[in-house]
Amino acid sequence: MNSRRIRMRYRKRDILVAMSLAILTLALAMVLNIGGLGILPPRTLRGLARSIVVNAYNPWNTTLTSYSLNAVSAVIWDYRGIDTIFETAVLMAAITGVATILRGITDAKESRGRGMSIIVKSSTKIVVILTLIGSASLSIHGHLTPGGGFQAGSAIAVTVSLIIIAFSLQFLYRLGISRELMLKIRYAALVTILIIALVPLVLIVLGFGYAYILQNQVKEDSVFSMPSKFFTTPLAGTVFIFNVLETITVASAITYAILTILVYEGDKSSHVGGLNE
Repeated sequence: MNSRRIRMRYRKRDILVAMSLAILTLALAMVLNIGGLGILPPRTLRGLARSIVVNAYNPWNTTLTSYSLNAVSAVIWDYRGIDTIFETAVLMAAITGVATILRGITDAKESRGRGMSIIVKSSTKIVVILTLIGSASLSIHGHLTPGGGFQAGSAIAVTVSLIIIAFSLQFLYRLGISRELMLKIRYAALVTILIIALVPLVLIVLGFGYAYILQNQVKEDSVFSMPSKFFTTPLAGTVFIFNVLETITVASAITYAILTILVYEGDKSSHVGGLNE
């Protein structure tokens, strides 16, 4: 009798949650339909937006173009590249803080994890492979089609989570993926980003001409240019390079955070178990 009452109570709760979500969705749809969230974007582009759209890929205006068919990537890594560098530095500082605060914990590689069933493992392998292929496409073609380094790196980190759930954390260790390795990869990628950003400055010091920090393509007063094409495919210079490096930094940073949280929670559980014994 009690179990029946509990089931009825949970059923009523589920119905209430479903109705609440349905009402919320309908309310938001109505608000969006009547423009109640504020001033809607204008139908015409502003001058700055028009300039970016026109010049993101414009071989006829070499001093303003970035040779990136994806205007968003052109904005992120060319027209406002310094802002993106600082945003990447914020994520770096956050991961560094986590590494500093939790530096005392160690990876419990001696324990064994069996993971889930063979059906789950087999399907996870397919999903992981497809996700990695999609992530590589997002990264490599981020200057040509929608995508980019952050999206690709986040997707790769998702595959790490899937592997841990389906196969176990120890399986990940057997693949050679550890917190220490992720931290090294991240710092190496960040240093590479910094070096590439300072290449124009180095050329100035060496007397090879005038250039700007983070300069991608030629400017009116500077002939310095990163590679604009790979054979006949637009390369977009630093936009392509930074997208790939951002993929590495984001994937390694999020993976490090996931592994650190898991190890920390496992360490806490072992201490609590020891105290209870």
